Amino acid sequence: LDLHTHATFADGTLTPGELVARAARRSGAVLALTDHDDTGGLEAARAAAAEHHIRLIDGVEISVTWHGQTLHVVGLGVDPSDSALQAGLAATRGGRADRAGKIIAALEALGITGSRDGAQRYASNPQLIGRTHFARFLVGQGVVKDIKTAFKRFLGGGQPCYVPHQWATLGAAVSWINGSGGAAVLAHP
Repeated sequence: LDLHTHATFADGTLTPGELVARAARRSGAVLALTDHDDTGGLEAARAAAAEHHIRLIDGVEISVTWHGQTLHVVGLGVDPSDSALQAGLAATRGGRADRAGKIIAALEALGITGSRDGAQRYASNPQLIGRTHFARFLVGQGVVKDIKTAFKRFLGGGQPCYVPHQWATLGAAVSWINGSGGAAVLAHP
């Protein structure tokens, strides 16, 4: 049972089908695909789940700002066709794109070039380039030894390439999830 997973529609390294197959190889029975701010991988995950006899729970993980802090709220059992949910997720993805552009500019100001294409290589969803993709780029370029160091030196709060962001409100995200028939759960508190 795993109720919080990511595939390549967010910052995961496996496609939705590969993620489901991996869960099946590890005797998984129930899996929720909860990509960041996107439900685009659910259809492929559903097909793979049927093939591997795994129960798939439609999910999403929404980035929110609450009292100046970034939180993630997982929605389980959401209806990915719900228009209010999709509109909210689209707005959140738009904010991610703006943030990515600012991170690229900050890296270039430090003399680290090629980050737009470099981060894109790690993100199969061009609308969801996030800090983890930039961290993987920095590791791949040999700028840092690992992702943790990339956040510590460049991308984490207070670092030169950190870009604060105002995400959806907690109330809005919970409303989108509940309105689509899902249950909202605080992720990694």
